[in-house]
Amino acid sequence: MKIFQPMLFVGLGGTGGLVGAELERKLRAELCGPDGVALSHLGGHAPYQLPDCLQFVYADYSESDLQRLPQFNVDPSLRAAYARTSRATHNLLPNFDSSPEVTKMLRASLRDEVSDWLPPRTDEPKVTPLHNGAGQLPTVGRAALFATLRHSLAPVLEPLLQAIDAIARSAGELAELGGGKATGCDVFVAFSVAGGTGAGIFLDYLHLINYAFQLRRFDGVKIYPLVVMPSSFSASGGGGREAELNAARALVDLFRLVDGQNAPTEGEEIGDLDHSPGVGIRYPGMTPIRLRTGILPTAFLFSPTAGIRQDDLRRSIVSLVMSLVGTELGDGRSRGRATAADDDFQTFAASFINRGVQRSAVSPTGIGRQGVSTSLVASMTAPMDQLADLVAGRLLRKAVTDLVERPRATLRESAVPMIRQLFTDAQLEELWERKQLDVPEPDPLPRGSKAIEQALAERSADMQRLLSDLQFKADRQAASMADRFSPRPAIDKLLQTVDPFLAERVVRGVPGSDERIARLGFLGMLNSRAGAPPRPQGVTEQPPKNPRIKGRLAGMSPARWGDDDVQDALRAQDRWYQWRSRTVWHEAWREQQQRWQSHADTAGTDLGRLVNAFRKHSDQERKVSAQKGLELYEDRTGISYLLPPQRTLNHFYEDLVTRLIRREGLREHDDEAALLLKMIDGDTWRQVHTLSRRSPDSAVAVVKAQLEGRITRLFAESGEQLEERPLLPPMGTLLAAAAGDADAADQVSKEALDLFGRKLTGLLPVGFTPEGTGPLRVLITHPRVQAVDEVKEYLGKTLRLPADAKNSVDYRGVESDSITVVLFRSEMSLTQVPEARKVLRQWARAKESEQAQDVLRWRQRLGYRDSWMVSSEEDRRTILHRLLCCMWNGQVDVVDGDPASPDRVRLRLFPETGPSVPGVRLRLGDFPGGVSSWAELLRAYERWTVLDDERTVEDYCQGLMSAQPLGLARTGSEPHPLFVELVEKIAPHQLELLAERRARGGERVEGWVRPLWEFWAETLPAALDAEFGDQRAVQPTLRTLLEHVRGGTPKPRARKEFPEPRRPVADDDDWGTSPGASSGYPVSPSGSGGGGGGGGAAYRDLEPYPEPERAARPEREAYGEPYRGREEHADREPYPEPAARPDREAYGEPYRDRERAPYDPLAQDPDDDVSGGGSWRTTPQDRTDRPAPWDKDSRGRGTRRDDDHGDDDDRYRRGFLDGDAE
Repeated sequence: MKIFQPMLFVGLGGTGGLVGAELERKLRAELCGPDGVALSHLGGHAPYQLPDCLQFVYADYSESDLQRLPQFNVDPSLRAAYARTSRATHNLLPNFDSSPEVTKMLRASLRDEVSDWLPPRTDEPKVTPLHNGAGQLPTVGRAALFATLRHSLAPVLEPLLQAIDAIARSAGELAELGGGKATGCDVFVAFSVAGGTGAGIFLDYLHLINYAFQLRRFDGVKIYPLVVMPSSFSASGGGGREAELNAARALVDLFRLVDGQNAPTEGEEIGDLDHSPGVGIRYPGMTPIRLRTGILPTAFLFSPTAGIRQDDLRRSIVSLVMSLVGTELGDGRSRGRATAADDDFQTFAASFINRGVQRSAVSPTGIGRQGVSTSLVASMTAPMDQLADLVAGRLLRKAVTDLVERPRATLRESAVPMIRQLFTDAQLEELWERKQLDVPEPDPLPRGSKAIEQALAERSADMQRLLSDLQFKADRQAASMADRFSPRPAIDKLLQTVDPFLAERVVRGVPGSDERIARLGFLGMLNSRAGAPPRPQGVTEQPPKNPRIKGRLAGMSPARWGDDDVQDALRAQDRWYQWRSRTVWHEAWREQQQRWQSHADTAGTDLGRLVNAFRKHSDQERKVSAQKGLELYEDRTGISYLLPPQRTLNHFYEDLVTRLIRREGLREHDDEAALLLKMIDGDTWRQVHTLSRRSPDSAVAVVKAQLEGRITRLFAESGEQLEERPLLPPMGTLLAAAAGDADAADQVSKEALDLFGRKLTGLLPVGFTPEGTGPLRVLITHPRVQAVDEVKEYLGKTLRLPADAKNSVDYRGVESDSITVVLFRSEMSLTQVPEARKVLRQWARAKESEQAQDVLRWRQRLGYRDSWMVSSEEDRRTILHRLLCCMWNGQVDVVDGDPASPDRVRLRLFPETGPSVPGVRLRLGDFPGGVSSWAELLRAYERWTVLDDERTVEDYCQGLMSAQPLGLARTGSEPHPLFVELVEKIAPHQLELLAERRARGGERVEGWVRPLWEFWAETLPAALDAEFGDQRAVQPTLRTLLEHVRGGTPKPRARKEFPEPRRPVADDDDWGTSPGASSGYPVSPSGSGGGGGGGGAAYRDLEPYPEPERAARPEREAYGEPYRGREEHADREPYPEPAARPDREAYGEPYRDRERAPYDPLAQDPDDDVSGGGSWRTTPQDRTDRPAPWDKDSRGRGTRRDDDHGDDDDRYRRGFLDGDAE
C-alpha cells in the first residue's frame, strides 16, 4: 500500500476509539508487513511503527475505553513505536466527580460562555462518576469539556498540535511511501451520535481541530466527520430511544454547520468580534473560534444495512478511509504526476468527495442545504491475518502438547550437565563441588604398626581440625554465594540453547528418572544442599576408630602404609571426612536459606508461569480456533473473505505445514514440535521468559506472532516444485487472470479462480446501498495490474452495482491486495435520509409527550430553547417567501376556520382549482384571545416535511418551493385577497395584539409570545423583502411587486429604531442560564436559535422590536404602504380577479358569504388524520372566549415558567401529524 497525502484521524468517544483501533491495525498490516519490519528502511523505523504522515488522536472521558487502545495493549517494547503516531487525550476530564458539580462551576465562572446552551438546574440529571462517561447525555459531555478548558485550551490542543507537527515533518517519509509534495491533509473525525461523549464534544473538536491547523499555518486541510448512526447499536448496547434523541439534535447541529460552510454569509461590517455574523464558539478568554470556509464540506452518515454487523460496519468505515488515503490524485491512468498536478484539489479524498458536487443549493423542502452524505463500503480481502492466526495457533498447540507430554531423549544424557551448568551460572559452583580441605599425608610414610597407628590417629585429629577450619570458610562462602545467587540469568542462559519446556524439566526435575540429580532438578538440588547429606553406610557421627595394625607374615615383616588394612582405615576416614565436610557445607548453606530461597522459588515460578501460559493456550486453542473458523467462513455483509481453495481449513493446514517443514530444511517425518524449535530461536525464548514475569499471555503472543509472520510470508510463495502454486494467490494475480491474462492464469489454480469469481459476484448483496435519495457515486479500488481496460470491463460486469450508479463509477488501481467498492451518496438534506427522518420523528414525539428520562434539554450543544426540529431562521424566511408566493397566486385555501386564523389550510401546487389539483393540507390549530394561527404555518410545514413518510413529499415540496408570482417576468399579476389581508390587516393587528398582551402579562407570557412575535415582526417582513431568484422579474421582492401592480412607486423599506426587548427584572436571576453578551454559537441570524420559544431568554439578542401604540396607525412601514386611494375606490369591489383567471372565486365569497355549517369540535372531518388532534379544535365563535395565557390573574396561576420549553404551552393546538399530501 502507498500513501499519497498525510492523514489525521481523530476518534471521539468509544465508537471513535474502536474505529481508530481497527484503522491502525489495517494500516500496520498493509504497511509494516506480517513481521512489522517492512518500513525499517525509513530512517530506522522500529517494528510496527507507522510513518509519521499518519497520525491518530483519541479523546474520551472513559479511561477504561482509552486503555483498550492499541498502544496500551501491545508488548511494552512496541509501545514507543505505537505512541509515535497515536496519542490519547487523558486529561480531558475535569477534576469533578459528578455533573452537578461541573454545571455549578460553569454557571459561576463561565456565565457568558455557557448561558446560551447550559440549561437551568431544574430537573438537572446527575451523572456520576464522570470518568465512566457522560451518561449518554451530550450536554453533560460538553459541559465537562468546558470545565476542562476553563483555564486553557491546551488539554485538547496539545495532542492535536503534536500530531500536526509530526505530519509537517513527514515530507521525506511521504515521498518514500509513494506520495509527492504534501499539499494538504485529510482529517477524519469518527464518532457516534448515539452516546454522550462523542455527541457532546464533536462540535467543539471540529472547531479546535481547525484552530490547531491555523496555529501551525497548515493549508489545504479538509475535515470529514464519520458519523455512526444509532441503528448501529442494539438497545442494550447504547441504542434505543435515548440514542435516537441524541442523534436528532446532533445531526441538526452538525449539518447547520456544514450548510454554513457550503453557503457562507458574510456581513458588510467587521470589528465587533463577539457579535460577528460568522458562526463560531467562544471559549474562556478567547474571541470566538470559527471554521475556515470550505474546510468542512460534508459529513458521512453510516447506517447498517440488513445483515451487517456492528464490527463489519466499523470495517466498512475503515475501508473508506484507506481507499481515500491510499489512492493517487489524478485520473488513475497516468503513471506520472501530470494529472495530479493539474487537479484543482489537494488530495484524492477532496477530489472524489467534492468534485462536481453542488452542496450550496437549498434542499427541495427548503429546510437546510444539500451537505449530507451517506456511504457504505464493501471490500474483498484475503484474510491473511486471520488465517495465519488460526494456523499458528494450531501449530503451537500441537507442538507444545508434544514438547510437554512426550519424553525427551536428550534428558538422559544431558540433564546432569545442564544442572551443573546452572549451578555454575548461578554463582554456586562452590556449593555444587562442596570441596573439602586437603588432609596432609605423612611424609615420610610411616612403617611399622605403631608408627602407622600414630599416623592414623594424627590424621583423624587433622581431619577434625580441618573441619573446624572448613566451618569458618563454608560460612563465609555460603554468605557470599547467597549474595551472588542469581538464578534468573542462569535460566536465561539455559534458554539460549534449549526450549522452555525442556528447561522446566531441568529446573524442576524429571519425575521417574533413574538419576537422582536429574530427578531432583536444579531447584531440588538447591534444597538438597540445605539439608543433611545422606550418610554413607557404616559411617557414624564420630570419626572411625583406628584399627590395630599388625605386621605382615606374623610380625616377621613391619606393616606398611599401603597394606590392605591400612588402606581400609584410610578409606573409612575419607568417607567420614567427606560426609562431615559436606555436612559443614550444607549447614552453612542452610543458615543462608532465608536469603536465597525466595530467589530460587521466584525463578522456578517464572519458568513455570511461562510453560503454564503455553499449556493454557493449548487447552483453549481448540475452542477458540473453532469459533474463529466459523466466523471466517460465515456469510457477512460488506466484508468478503477470499479463503483458500482447499475444501476445509484442515486440508489447508496440512498443506501449509508440509510446505513449511520442507522450507525449513527439516526431515519429512518431522512434526510441529521440531518445526517450532526450528522457527523459534534462543533469543526469542529468552525474550518471552523475561516478558512472562509481567504478562504470560503476551509472552505466548510473541511466539505466536513470529509463527504468524513466517506463515504469512509463505502464503504467497510458490512451492519448490514447479506444480506447487502459492497457497493464497495475490489478489492482483487472480484479478488479472479473471480478466483474461494468460500469464496470470498459469500462476493460479482453477479452483482458486472459480472461488474468486463467486466471491466477487456476491460482494454487493441486494439492497446494499447508502441511505438517501441523492446522486450515487462509486469508487472501485483494485490491485494495480497491467491490463487496466480489461480489468475495468470485468469488474463492471461482475459486480452488482446499484442501478443508479452505472454512469458514475471511478476505477483506481492501488498498491493493495484487496478490492474495495465505495458507495457514496451526496447532495442531500437531512430530510432525504431515512434514518435522519426517523430520529427527528422520535424527537417530535418526545416533544409532544416528554418522559422523565428524556431530559431533552440535556441532549443538545447549542441552545435548549430552540423548539424547531430542523429549520433555521434563514430556512424559515425562504420557505415563507415561497408560501407567500403561493398565496399571491391564490394557491392557499382555508379549509377550516376563519381566514384570519384558520384551523386547516390547503397549499395547492398549481394555481388551478379543483379536487384533482395536488396539494398539501396543513393543520394550524387554533389560538385563544384573537391570536392568529397563521404564525403556525411554518411549524406545520416543517413537521409535515419531517414526519410524513410518503415518498412524494420531496416532489410536493419542490413544487411549493419553486412558486413565484404569476407573470413575474412580464407585468406581474394581481395578488389574491388573502395575501393582501394577511400582509396589511392580519399582520399589523397581530403586532398590536401581541404588544398589548406582553404589556399586560409581562414576563409571565414572554416565552409564549416571543415565537409569535418573531413570526410577525421578523420572519414575515424578511420574507416579503426576500428577492426573487428570477433575474427577469419586474420587481425584486413581494413588497415592491405589490406596490408595482397597484401602480405606485415602490419605496425603500424604512426601519424604525425600536426599543430594546424586555429583560427580566433584576431579582429574577436565572443562575447563568440567560445569554451573555456574546452568543457563542448563534443558531440563527437573529440569535434566537430559530425562535424556539423556550423561556424567552433566547430572544434577548434579537433585533429590537416595537411596542405598537394603542392608537390607530395609518402607516405600517414594516409591511408596505397601504393601498393608495382606498377612500376614493371605496365603491369598488376589493381586488378583482384578473381577467386571465375568471374561474377563481372572489375572496369574499368562499370565506364570508358562503353558508357554513356550525363546526362541531367533536366531529371527525373525513379528510383529517386520526392522529391530527382534531378534537382540540374549536369554532371561530369559541376562539375568543377561551382564556389566553396573558388573561390569568395577577398572581400568575396557570402560567408557564421562564425556563420551560418554548412550545410547551401550544401543544393543545397541534396534533402529532400536522399535514398530509393529497
